[in-house]
Amino acid sequence: MRVLIIPEDPTNDQYVLKPIIAAIFADLGRKARVNVLQNPRLRSVNQALDPKTIEAIIVSYPQENLFLLLLDRDCEETRIENIKMREKNALSVNRRLLGGLAIEEIEMWALAVYEGTLPHPWQEMRRECHPKEEYFEPLIAQLELNYDVGRGRKHLMRSLPSNYSRLLQLCPEVSELRARIKQML
Repeated sequence: MRVLIIPEDPTNDQYVLKPIIAAIFADLGRKARVNVLQNPRLRSVNQALDPKTIEAIIVSYPQENLFLLLLDRDCEETRIENIKMREKNALSVNRRLLGGLAIEEIEMWALAVYEGTLPHPWQEMRRECHPKEEYFEPLIAQLELNYDVGRGRKHLMRSLPSNYSRLLQLCPEVSELRARIKQML
């Protein structure tokens, strides 16, 4: 199976999203070639949710079996409605697109697999609308990973194999995405 992840900005998000999606498929016992969209290089949620952009991506990548639109929720409760519309539109052109929202940012998924001591209680960090700025970036600075690949994201994701079940437990939206992928398979 060929899977293309559509993030709001692949620059750093790819280092979190690609290993998680690969782990989900491995967990489900399915081989998948997982890639992250690089062209066009999206730079915002608005670009990623633009119906014409999504349609152009789907048309440009006919070899892909599944598209995953994975974005930050950023405390925008209505963002899920936009994702559901993109899923529906993809079905109308006979393509599979599943969407998912990280609560509140994709960096929380990296923090969920981090093996060190987190700076604050997990539930407090999950309630924060800007956990990347409040918790993730200070931790990365403390660990001196600012200049590492993906600004520390790749380094933190090395713990994913041993903390995959922890990710599913701490981030129910990842568990839900896994269930939706399983159902689609």
